Amino acid sequence: MVEASSDMDNRFREEITETHEGETLNFCYQCSTCSGCCPVFRYNSKFNPRRIVENTLLGKRDRTVKSPDIWLCTVCHTCTEKCPQGVKVSEIIIELKNLSSKEGLFPAHLQEEAKALLEFGMVSPANKAILSRREKLGLPVIENAPPEEIRTLTSYTGFDKLIENRKAVEGEAPKKEAVEE
Repeated sequence: MVEASSDMDNRFREEITETHEGETLNFCYQCSTCSGCCPVFRYNSKFNPRRIVENTLLGKRDRTVKSPDIWLCTVCHTCTEKCPQGVKVSEIIIELKNLSSKEGLFPAHLQEEAKALLEFGMVSPANKAILSRREKLGLPVIENAPPEEIRTLTSYTGFDKLIENRKAVEGEAPKKEAVEE
């Protein structure tokens, strides 16, 4: 399929290459080592690091930043370790996730985790079984961060607004509302 050059935005490529690790983007010659060694790609071909890098190189901002596939990356850094050109693929994908987040495009489960952090001071509060095991192993009690401090920080950074203004990621099922009895 031939694509129109109007779909390509060199400013997007420059935006990525100006980031700390993004400068390595231009070293990519599309050998596909990143996809070949990626554990996620092995089980889910929708996540293709080589294709993500290609779309970034071609300046396809919307196709890249608005894609739900970037969120499949587990940030294991295997692609970065194996790249023969030293492209920091995982770091570039983190940058793409950051851009996506700034547009309010991130998975619903991350929004729920952020809400839990604001409410409890932890994403996954410890339950009785975990606390009991920690005590038996002689491990220290895990203290929750004070939620007020977290809310202050998120307000200062604008993260609280980001959480509130999340948009559904493409292909995401609508959230089911709780049914009251």
